[in-house]
Amino acid sequence: MSPEGPLRRRPLQARAQERVERILDTAEQVFAEVGFGSATTNQIAQQAGTSIGSLYEFFPNKEALARALAERYIARIAPVYDALLVDEPALDGGELINRIVESLDRYFREHPGAVPLLNGRLTSPELVAAGERLQGALVAGIDRLLANRRPDVIAEHRVTVAAVIAEVTRSMLVMADQVPLSRRRVIVRETERLVVGYLTETVGDPPEASTVGRTKKAPRTS
Repeated sequence: MSPEGPLRRRPLQARAQERVERILDTAEQVFAEVGFGSATTNQIAQQAGTSIGSLYEFFPNKEALARALAERYIARIAPVYDALLVDEPALDGGELINRIVESLDRYFREHPGAVPLLNGRLTSPELVAAGERLQGALVAGIDRLLANRRPDVIAEHRVTVAAVIAEVTRSMLVMADQVPLSRRRVIVRETERLVVGYLTETVGDPPEASTVGRTKKAPRTS
């Protein structure tokens, strides 16, 4: 976090850094459970096992907590996107989609606050803006993959396809977050089927495209 960021003062000692992370972890949980508007700094401090004075030592108010969380979301998911949204020629189109969807699902399971953030349930302006930036980064990454695999597709259409894929994936993974774990895997697989089918319908099969979740269709005639 930058010196101009949401922290009242930067924690220098390991113990203080651990306390700040614990407060942010708790704020993430409380915001996800009760919503930003209903959450209070007293509630966050109590659940974090620290005093309200210790919380205010680093965060002057609830909005500063939201800004710090937003920065942390973006910082933590950036390397995930960098590693995930890289083309691997050895993977066919379906396998690449499966890798993206399953990796995002794993990230959302490990970071429960990210789902309400991307679903717009956390209504702090800072958190809403962070959600939009995360979704925008996903669209840009998918667009790069499409450009690499299908340079023949018109750029404007390609960006639209990337936005649809990102939105479908987001919506389906939000749904997956609301069902028992035993059903979550089913929704993830259906997401993969949806995206592969949509790609096939809109831009055609990439080289060696996977046939997972669909049947071979006869070529179209004009």
